[in-house]
Order: sequence, then C-alpha cells, then structure tokens
Amino acid sequence: MEREITLYDIKRENGDWFILRAYLQDGKLKLEGQDFTGLAENMFGSEEYECFYYFDLENTKKLAHLLNTDELLKGLAVFFGGEMKDREFIAFCKENDVQFSFSSWV
Repeated sequence: MEREITLYDIKRENGDWFILRAYLQDGKLKLEGQDFTGLAENMFGSEEYECFYYFDLENTKKLAHLLNTDELLKGLAVFFGGEMKDREFIAFCKENDVQFSFSSWV
C-alpha cells in the first residue's frame, strides 16, 4: 500500500508553484501543502508558505469511508484530480464532520 502521494503539483507561467502531498503513517493522514508565490513574499517576506492538515486515526478511517475507498491515498487522488481543490476538500470534511487540526508557517 502506498504511503505517500502528490495530489497536485501546479506551476504557473508567472512563477507561482503549488504542491499538496498526502502521507499515511500509523494509519493517520497528514496533508502537507507548499506554495511558492510572489503574494506570500509580499505578505510574509518569504515566497514559501507551508500548511499542514492532521487527521487522527478515527477521522482518517471516516474520510476513507466517505470517499468509498480502501486505499485512502488513491481516493484522495481521485477527489483532487491533480487540481487545487483545497476549499472543496475542507468543505467536504466540515459537511461530514471529519475533524482535523491545521497549522502553517512561512
């Protein structure tokens, strides 16, 4: 079973670059996003912005059930389809009471 997958890796003509990876460790899901953008540099003084979503074991299992998959990483790859669907994913989690914690840094 795969333990890591890139959900999207998008490079735009203006130089902005967006990556979201998913990891499974000990049955728990972690999403790690990196944005390299001029906006981040203007706002924070660094072009790199990172964010992390952490799901405990119960909510990882709940998410797999909701995505109707035994292989969560592949189910997430289908959900995202290589596109930036972060907002849709967060809304999906909230609508279905899938709990997670969030952190970020620049």
